[in-house]
Amino acid sequence: MKLLEIKNICKSFLDKKILNGINLDIESGEISSIFGYSGEGKSTLLKIICGIIKQDNGDIMLNGKNINNLEPYERHTVLVMDEPLLFPHMNVFENIAFGSKLSSNKKRYINNNKKILKSTKEIMELLGITGLEKRYPNEISMGQAQRVSLARALIVNPEIILMDEPFSNLDIISKTKVRKLIKDINGELKIPMLLVTHDIEDVLNLSNKMFILNHGKIQDSGKPKDVLKKPSSMDTAFLLGTENIFEGIISEIDEKNNLIKIKLLNGKEGNRYIETDFQGNFEINELVLFVIRPEEIIILREDRQTSKPVRENHFSGMINSAIFTSRMMEILISSEDTFEFKVLIPFHAYEVMNLFEGKTVSISLKKSAIHIIKKKKPIRL
Repeated sequence: MKLLEIKNICKSFLDKKILNGINLDIESGEISSIFGYSGEGKSTLLKIICGIIKQDNGDIMLNGKNINNLEPYERHTVLVMDEPLLFPHMNVFENIAFGSKLSSNKKRYINNNKKILKSTKEIMELLGITGLEKRYPNEISMGQAQRVSLARALIVNPEIILMDEPFSNLDIISKTKVRKLIKDINGELKIPMLLVTHDIEDVLNLSNKMFILNHGKIQDSGKPKDVLKKPSSMDTAFLLGTENIFEGIISEIDEKNNLIKIKLLNGKEGNRYIETDFQGNFEINELVLFVIRPEEIIILREDRQTSKPVRENHFSGMINSAIFTSRMMEILISSEDTFEFKVLIPFHAYEVMNLFEGKTVSISLKKSAIHIIKKKKPIRL
């Protein structure tokens, strides 16, 4: 069921168009993410939804009702910012309880301090901040402050929680904890959330659905893993960190046998081809881009017989660099025909396979992991 519908939203500042016909739907009970570069209008869109900024044109529908002309406090939406923005003169309990006074449901709490006390305590317990009631914002950590901010949002019983880069000021440990907390709250309360971020890890860890906002438009949408593996354009592929992007010309299409054969244009001259699973709407001799995620490339083990899927699209090359990033090794491999591949593998696999800079290895690009993107109109050879 559609909870929030954004229809043809446009917004300009000083004659510069920031949002140019934004359309998206948010389902009840789900977490959705808007992903994109900084400065693309993600935060502006959230502020339009909650009424802080007025759109130039377009409609905001909440539960089937047009809320364009409602004041922010009438919209049953709440915005959680990257900075907690707590009142410094109020303690934690007072900061959370204050949220109920600003909601359009305030009659539920007026002259009923026991109800406020009970509700606030329940929310604090849910968020794991019980015991901080009498502390002031300067006496708690950033992670705790963000939980207090989320508690203040929950107490107004909103239809949807909007979150603007809620993890940007958190260290990696606090970020992991707050991510899990948000996931748990959504699972328990079934309250829908719309998250704005430029960190793909936020999207993958939290979201049921993602939207790519680029150049003022929604360029891609869908389940995060689907969008990640099958970007619709080179812009989206770059944005999502798909650095293995190569040019080719389609030389064979065999739908019956689920096969497309592509002649590679990068690298040295010669007849080097790769094969991928059949994908529709392509033509023979069409110039295309084909992409593969770094984590989808397989480094073949020397001590084991390879199975059929990893005998596909073989390249040999040398490891130019290997960098430890969090729990993964980021490896750059230059093939004999001058292609460069970026590969991500777990650190333990790097050690078990005795990999090192300067070592020659064989890699495989599985057909099912290769995605084709249209580049321009078909050309004739």
